Amino acid sequence: MDALLSVNWIALLVLMIALLSFKALNWIAYRVNWTVVILISMVIGAVIGVVFASEGNTYLVWLNLIGQAYVKLIKALVAPVILVSVISGLISLNDKEKMKKIGTKSVFWLLITSVTAIVVTLVVGAVTNIGKGAGAVFADISSVTDATLSAYQEMETSFDTILLNLVPSNIAADLAADNIVAIIIIAVAVAVAYVSISSEEGEDKVLVIKKLIEAVKKVIFNILAYVIDLTPYAVLCLTACSASQLLSDKEALVQLVLLVVMVFVACLIQSYVVNAVILKSFAKVNPLKFFKKTFDAQATAFTTTSSVGTMPITIDRLIRKVGVDEEVANFTAPLGTTIGMAGCTCVWPILLAMFYLNATGQSWGVSQYLVMCFMCLVLSLGSAGMPGVGVITAVSLFSAVNLPIAAVVLLIPINNITDMVRTLTNVTDASVCAAVVARQNGLLNDEVFAKEDEKFEKGEA
Repeated sequence: MDALLSVNWIALLVLMIALLSFKALNWIAYRVNWTVVILISMVIGAVIGVVFASEGNTYLVWLNLIGQAYVKLIKALVAPVILVSVISGLISLNDKEKMKKIGTKSVFWLLITSVTAIVVTLVVGAVTNIGKGAGAVFADISSVTDATLSAYQEMETSFDTILLNLVPSNIAADLAADNIVAIIIIAVAVAVAYVSISSEEGEDKVLVIKKLIEAVKKVIFNILAYVIDLTPYAVLCLTACSASQLLSDKEALVQLVLLVVMVFVACLIQSYVVNAVILKSFAKVNPLKFFKKTFDAQATAFTTTSSVGTMPITIDRLIRKVGVDEEVANFTAPLGTTIGMAGCTCVWPILLAMFYLNATGQSWGVSQYLVMCFMCLVLSLGSAGMPGVGVITAVSLFSAVNLPIAAVVLLIPINNITDMVRTLTNVTDASVCAAVVARQNGLLNDEVFAKEDEKFEKGEA
């Protein structure tokens, strides 16, 4: 009897409701397109999360387990997908000059998104005078212990550290740690060596490598297709957990609601207004169609808060729905999980800084704001697209511009909530950059883009 009483029956009830919802989603999936399925799963998840909100998400423990298992599956595919995709794409180009163009243009456009995000954030912060009257938020700043400050100071990232982290140090370790830039550098080195040997000694000398890469790529992408099929179910679980946490943290959010709203406003303007202009002007595609075709990648980013974890889906949608050629999608999208990352490296730390300055009645000059903007650009050169990176960038920026790290510590309660929309911005920016780079290199297939979304079919999504 005691064993029966110790069972969390409400958690089991929630699991049963989720499983029935999965069955319903599976039925719906054969009748409507993929975007609608994702939207429905988000709505169901939000309702479950609100209804069964609990301290520590105890009622959603099984849903959290399912969601995190999905995230792990996706992350497990990140390194092999990047490695074989970049090698395969560049080998198929068989052109060193074209490789160089794709690389330089990718970095250029990813940094452009950082610049536009900085401008948007400064405008939003200035117009709303964000943080004014919020001095109470930092009333206990002196209570932050030295031990806590030391722990956060260790997160600080210097410019030389950023540059060193871009260089591969151990192939196995870089693959295991999902060090995206290092993996890309390794893949580019292999591809360049292949092209050099092929042109100098004949392709027959290295043809076996090409066949091996293509075979491995087929296997990995077949596995990826099965994992992507699970996305609606994972989105339901992850959304439920996020919605529940949102309510459980409501007391901490009351004082900071304006800051949360402004982060969402700045990120959504960057994601859908600024990027719409870029898509229309430089990629020459319909922004609404583009956002629709990449929506499930955005939804996955929003719920998982991991740009890296979302990347396999991002690449898949760019290739199969948008029409971006493999060599660009497989290079620019992964690069966008390290370079750019505007939501986490620009919007978030700048708004935190402006919030603190206004709350404490400080006034900065133009030169100080310029230094802050420059530091954000430096940070955008190399940040990991993983949950929690926003805290690292905020600590690094506050340290660089001589603001108290304790202020970041006090704003931690809203980090996870805002991380959702920040990750969405990161992924959307990278997708848009891939489309622009593809267009500028004549590698965007307009026929693929013109196709309407098909109904979801197992193994095809």
